[in-house]
Amino acid sequence: MDSTKIAVIQIQNASLITKEGHSIWKSIGMEIKAGTIHGIIGESGSGKSTLALALFSNLPDDCKISYDQFSVLGCDVFSNEFPEKKNVFLVPQNPNLAFHPYRTIGSQVLDFLKLSKLTNVTEEMVLSYFDQLSIPRGHWKRVAKNLSGGEKQRILLTLAFLRYPKILVLDEPTTGLDAFSEKIVLETVQNFAKSGMTVVFITHELRIIESLASEVTIMKEGEVIETLPIYNHQLEPNSEYGKQLKEASVLFR
Repeated sequence: MDSTKIAVIQIQNASLITKEGHSIWKSIGMEIKAGTIHGIIGESGSGKSTLALALFSNLPDDCKISYDQFSVLGCDVFSNEFPEKKNVFLVPQNPNLAFHPYRTIGSQVLDFLKLSKLTNVTEEMVLSYFDQLSIPRGHWKRVAKNLSGGEKQRILLTLAFLRYPKILVLDEPTTGLDAFSEKIVLETVQNFAKSGMTVVFITHELRIIESLASEVTIMKEGEVIETLPIYNHQLEPNSEYGKQLKEASVLFR
């Protein structure tokens, strides 16, 4: 990874505790460089999906956060005003959360364009992105509940193309996808990074991180175990937990 790139996400000594006293994060820290794909990997309950939402200043109800630094694009995420929220885009693990099930895709995309003030984007421009991501044009007139998870994931990536945020956060974007959809999603993510966008790729699949990312942060039970560079699509963990992830990944390939 290019060490000259500036850090667009900086987290130092961040802890998050529920009102019952359960620690979601335990003094975590990481830096994510501009224009890179940074993987965050860990088992369920490691705190990585909570981190995805926190980058938008969204935290679980009644949780208490403390930190020395928690900034995105140079701004404190949890200050009274977080002006950079518009420059961060999330594709959630469950794409159903992003769509009303009984409204057409076209009507929802048009709402998105209006809210995003993308007044120069035409329906034909959107459909041209549909073509690139192998989304049938006829889906424009279909209601969301009749589309597959993979199709809705790819439509969300179309919206990311249109918004073109500085930071794209992907939370388990390939979970449950067939091989065809996964291939398209991963190729699209690579193209985003090549164009200069920063991608935070959250997953439990090490094989995907090794194929895409230049650096990875490994989390377990609310702690950052280690952050490592990836060279030649190979991760060489130092921690025992990281080595276990590596061994498990090799076994299931």
